[in-house]
Formats: sequence, C-alpha cells, structure tokens
Amino acid sequence: MSRRPIVSDAVTWEFNATYLAESGERVPLPTSLRYDPTDPIAITMSMWVTDQRAVVWTFARRLFVDGSRRCAGLGDVRVRPMVRDRRRVLLVELSSPGGHALIELPANRVNDFVNHTYDLLPVSAEDAVIEHDLELRVLRGRSRS
Repeated sequence: MSRRPIVSDAVTWEFNATYLAESGERVPLPTSLRYDPTDPIAITMSMWVTDQRAVVWTFARRLFVDGSRRCAGLGDVRVRPMVRDRRRVLLVELSSPGGHALIELPANRVNDFVNHTYDLLPVSAEDAVIEHDLELRVLRGRSRS
C-alpha cells in the first residue's frame, strides 16, 4: 500500500484587483487566491462583485507562472504580464458564455502567492497527491464515489 504524503492545509491570500470595465473605468475588486495541496495543480480565484456574491474561477497554478513571463493560456483564460503606472501587473482575461472580463492583478502578490504554493507542495510532489485512477473515472463520466 502506498502512502500519500501529508500536505499542509489550504491557504488563502486576499488583495485588491482591478476590473477594467469596457467604459475604461477601473473598478477595485476584492479578490482572493486559494490553494489546497489536496488539489495540487489548481489555484482558485474569487472576485467579490458584491458583499454577498463572488465570481469564482479555477486555474492551473502553472498558468500564473507562465503568465508572469509571457502571454499564456488558451480559450477562456489568458494571463499576460504588463506594466501599468510603473507597476508590474498580470492581466487576466476571462471569457465565458455569460460575458468577458479583464482583471488586473498585482504581479508581486500573485507571484509571492504562487511561490508559497510551491513551498507547500513542490512540483515533484504533485504526482503523489493526485489520485490518477479516480481522475480517469471522473473524466470517463463515472462517479467520484
């Protein structure tokens, strides 16, 4: 019987992002990034559009690494580095049937968060945490139970 490594608890960091409205208005957007080592390749971003409602997207953590250096991502999510007002930011472009949004994230906060996730669980340990048989069953349309 193989043993799964013991992993740390999930971590959440909060900061302000900026929603870039089509009108050109820049709207502050309370945002959090969450990483749970039991889902080792994912980072969840929650953007609070009201006090009661968050829009939630889940990304591969590798997307933030790649997007901090160059344009990265395909389809619904793209991330690219930019400089705005002499500050490094990550521009996250989100598309869905419900709409399109451009979100500016402080690059230093995101990079620090992602680096922290790799301290919690290095890439070399991801494979030991992922239950490949279970994931294949889910992909094939079978229940997680």
